[in-house]
Amino acid sequence: MKWNLALLSVMLLSLVNVSCSKKSGDEGGVTPSMYDGWMLTSWNGDESIAGRVYLSFSDDRFTLYQQIGDLSTSGFTKYTGTCTFAGNGKLLTGVYSDGTPWRTEYVVETHTDTELRLLSVQENIESVFRAVQIPGHVKIEPLAGSSRSGVSAVPFL
Repeated sequence: MKWNLALLSVMLLSLVNVSCSKKSGDEGGVTPSMYDGWMLTSWNGDESIAGRVYLSFSDDRFTLYQQIGDLSTSGFTKYTGTCTFAGNGKLLTGVYSDGTPWRTEYVVETHTDTELRLLSVQENIESVFRAVQIPGHVKIEPLAGSSRSGVSAVPFL
């Protein structure tokens, strides 16, 4: 009798452990730690440049990869610099490595494990990003911000 009760207890604990092992928000076994950046999915309600802008943050630094404008040139352009999340993380500002400030400041509307929504202060344009693993072809030998065919590309931010 004691043996049956102990066996039943072990089986119930195993069942509870299995049924509670998936955390809410897990999508197909993908966890936020698998993401290393953000991919632009919408800019001002337009999805035409989705997948052409990637952004990553590390401490007070950012890396921006973009392929905007003349798409006949291969590769993404890479920009780096510093950034600050101020006002309890609600205001994002940045400066490129060459000392040029971003075009605008951004109000952080949403910042979850899988979504980042930024609203530009001066232009009132919303940029929507989705958490992703930035593809290798984006990172492999990107062009420096000033080396694209001798013409300076305009950074997204």
